[in-house]
Amino acid sequence: MAVYSYLISTLVAVVSYVVYQKYSNVYTSFVSKPEKRYDYIIVGAGTAGCVLAARLSEDPNLKVLLLEAGDHMSYFTKIPLVSTAAQQGNNDWSVHATSQKYSSFGLHNQVPIIPRGKGPGGSSQINFLLHGFGLPEDFNRWSRLGFKGWTLEDLKPYFLKAFGTVKSEFDSDFCPPKGFCSEAPMKLKLIDEENEMMKVFKQASSSIADKHTLFRKATANVRDGNRFQTFDAYLKPALRRPNLHVLLKTQAISVRFVNKKAASLYILQDHRNLDNIFVKREIIVSAGAVKTPQLMILSGIGPRNLIKRLRIDVISENERVGRNLHDHMNMPLYVSIKKPIGITLAKVFSVSTLVNYFWYKTGYLAFPPVAGLEYRNTSALMLFSMGSASERLLRDLSNYKSKVFRETFPFHNDTSKEGFMFLATCVRPKSRGTVTLKDSSTTVPVVVDPNYLHRDYDVKCMIKAIRRAERLLSTKPFQDIGARIHWPRPERCLTFWNYTKLDQMGLVRRRKKGKKQLSKPIKEVPKPKPKVHSPPDVYLECLLREVAVTGHHAAGTCAGGQVVDSELRVKDVQGLRIMDASVFPSPISLYPNSVIVAMAEKAADLIRNSPLVT
Repeated sequence: MAVYSYLISTLVAVVSYVVYQKYSNVYTSFVSKPEKRYDYIIVGAGTAGCVLAARLSEDPNLKVLLLEAGDHMSYFTKIPLVSTAAQQGNNDWSVHATSQKYSSFGLHNQVPIIPRGKGPGGSSQINFLLHGFGLPEDFNRWSRLGFKGWTLEDLKPYFLKAFGTVKSEFDSDFCPPKGFCSEAPMKLKLIDEENEMMKVFKQASSSIADKHTLFRKATANVRDGNRFQTFDAYLKPALRRPNLHVLLKTQAISVRFVNKKAASLYILQDHRNLDNIFVKREIIVSAGAVKTPQLMILSGIGPRNLIKRLRIDVISENERVGRNLHDHMNMPLYVSIKKPIGITLAKVFSVSTLVNYFWYKTGYLAFPPVAGLEYRNTSALMLFSMGSASERLLRDLSNYKSKVFRETFPFHNDTSKEGFMFLATCVRPKSRGTVTLKDSSTTVPVVVDPNYLHRDYDVKCMIKAIRRAERLLSTKPFQDIGARIHWPRPERCLTFWNYTKLDQMGLVRRRKKGKKQLSKPIKEVPKPKPKVHSPPDVYLECLLREVAVTGHHAAGTCAGGQVVDSELRVKDVQGLRIMDASVFPSPISLYPNSVIVAMAEKAADLIRNSPLVT
């Protein structure tokens, strides 16, 4: 039966892939040779770039060029459950950060791998599709940091325009047939109300909630069982416009300035054809938190000493370009359960699952494996519904050492094990890293140092999230499904806490049987409850520095108020803007993608209403 399921799944996947590739390039806006001059040039077809290209090309009198370094995304990126399938492939930049000083001790050479999408849709095509508008305080902090005009109230009209709602819990299927809700380009899917894992999590959270607690059911960018991000919602409907051109497999090399005004863009097609494209109005950079500062520096905007060392002419000195890199970290905690309500690989690769998805667009594959999220002050917990932690599928994605992975996920090769993972995180980390260059060639990887856990605040914040997980698991809803945490036990941390392999597996050491002795029968004694193991804080800190990995939310490297002004214009030059996560002055409380969509909508209005600079 297992072989049959594997053959069926492979056949369906191959056929689907061939069909997708056959029809993926039928849109006339994809061109192989650009014109020499455009009104707008957009660098990067990620979340923001797709919105900007669609909105700016609505005016048929304006010519828009959208550049993307990657090629068409594979079919597998469309399936919500298998988001990681495209990571470390052709559709992922797979940014290898520098060896970390304060974290990542359980990774090879202490090097985190940060996934960054490469292809139409960018990182929104390989993420976990989770929707949220952050928390009000996130945007208030931006104002205090000098990035004015981007408060929650300022963005609400654009949340409505893009999503038809200002809620982080929402299902577009319940929109009225007419009105702004149904007309909004982006579509959202709320997790099924009958999802048992979500119900248990919500009930447990409610049972110990206070005024500092906020629970949110998982909401995803899913439509008809498929990933539905800005590439689908914005760019695809615009791909037959004659005034919109899209160049794939094309990198931006540098912006050329005349009297400090962006005049043209040097591009490299297929790694060999160099060209110079002129711009009438503006160049908008939407290349992401890693590639955007790289382009700025290669264009002569950034730290003076770095630009001089790279032998590039200084256009505008700005020491903040490439600084302020922030990202969330996730600490995985494996929890086994006795009730069969989790998602396992055995269930995913069953015939019924494949039939449900490919014929009816329902079932496990049709929604990301997240049940919900609980905020508590600045700490948070996500419930990741996968009970299977396959070493073959997951270890290399995060660059774990084999032994550390196995000690973190004790049932790593059990495809039928029922369970889930709590992902503990700090929603507003204070550690800051950098993006810099060691060479002026775009073929040399960018030097990315996220500087994870540099600030003790982040460690304490994440420990609070872990302690919250402990408390939740002690509640009746989780106890009723037999939930039991299996603490990671990397060798480096065991000096801080005596936690054996038997303890981790929940096994009891048996005493050796002695010689039989004649004695009176002993009354049966009730079995004692399993011992509850609670590690000390020093052990948890060690775990965080050993096992925690990226939350995939890199941002902040061209911060608003420092590198760009309140209208996203790069300071001290003309005709150049930035619109992507790099402009975040400080982190959004977890999922940033939907916020970027709304910001890009506002950016399009700002650009269209700006006077032409001559």
